[in-house]
Amino acid sequence: MGTRERLASAARMKELMLRHFQAGWLAREEGKKVAYVTSGAPVELLHAVDVVPVYPENHGAVCGVARAGGALCQAAEEGGYGRNLCSYWRIDRGARAAPGKSPIGGLPPPDFLVCANNICGTVVKWYEGLARLYRVPLILLDMPFRHEVEDRAAQEYVRAQFRALPAVLSRVTGNAWPEARFRETVALSRAASALWGECLAANSARPSPASAADQFILMGPIVTMRGTRDAVDFYATLREELQGRASRNEGAVEPERTRLLWDNLPVWHQLKPLTEFLAARGAVLVGATYAHAWTERPDESDDPLAALADAYARVWLNCGLGHREEVIRTIAASLAADGVVFHSNRSCKPYSFGQEEIAARLKGDGIPCIVMEADMADERDFAAAGWRTRLEAFLETIEGR
Repeated sequence: MGTRERLASAARMKELMLRHFQAGWLAREEGKKVAYVTSGAPVELLHAVDVVPVYPENHGAVCGVARAGGALCQAAEEGGYGRNLCSYWRIDRGARAAPGKSPIGGLPPPDFLVCANNICGTVVKWYEGLARLYRVPLILLDMPFRHEVEDRAAQEYVRAQFRALPAVLSRVTGNAWPEARFRETVALSRAASALWGECLAANSARPSPASAADQFILMGPIVTMRGTRDAVDFYATLREELQGRASRNEGAVEPERTRLLWDNLPVWHQLKPLTEFLAARGAVLVGATYAHAWTERPDESDDPLAALADAYARVWLNCGLGHREEVIRTIAASLAADGVVFHSNRSCKPYSFGQEEIAARLKGDGIPCIVMEADMADERDFAAAGWRTRLEAFLETIEGR
């Protein structure tokens, strides 16, 4: 038993992401501005005004994969910050204190910041601190949490903020608002998200042509390049590769016996070891709620700002447990998952909150579930022996049904 060779698209993705990181450093030479953005911010508007978006969260993930997260977190902790804070934030703070410890040399300084609190409350304080540090403007988008049914007043509240953004960005950048280009970026964003959804749906084939570990790496462009032609072209190519594998019955794991769904962010520093551990036992992670979260896209509309506002207000982490449970059930059914692995992520409390309750409900309907504790980017908070023992027992339970 084992894993198939890497997808060819991975090499292209690496080139795209390298170019993305370089763009931030080259921006000033090219007369462009740099904006730090949260992962839940409407980057389409920034692409429209030719601003280079830079994602501190993405930098945290890169450091996690390189297993540099622990050292950078420790650098922040030595400055007096608690270990219970988000590891992405600690990595960002540590990289500014010890830039030589970042595998990509840290991030270029921003001209302004765009923060949306639809993913968590930590980013608000994080970006307020960055605004003071760099003495740059902070654009804050406030997204009310959606417990169940969407509140019309909340919808209009968010839409009003989005409709104000063109004037704000024109003032910050000094450029006129390019309405035609903006509409094009929204269309490209919608197309890329739809293609990404088709890439994820390819794993409904048996055997699954890719694993969630592949998805976690290949989702880079949909996170950082929404609204660009590069993202659309990349996912069109990836879709063809995955559908080709599926048509040839080529699986990410061969032979495939057990199919699992993953909830929460990945344990970045354990992607390869965890994938190989599962593959050796004929198990594959066929999907992840985190990867599926990026299929959310604006509806086609004559009012693209309102459509964007609605899409960003309904992102995964801004919705209640009922919605999350329903989505998990839908994804698990569509991918024929045999069980669900919940990563109780000590750094992402909004994502981890309620997992035990959802798992209990799924178990009540006969869906095997396991909740495992770790941290997305700080490798110091990972007990390898405990994970292996519990996952082995979980797989045995599923196979014995």
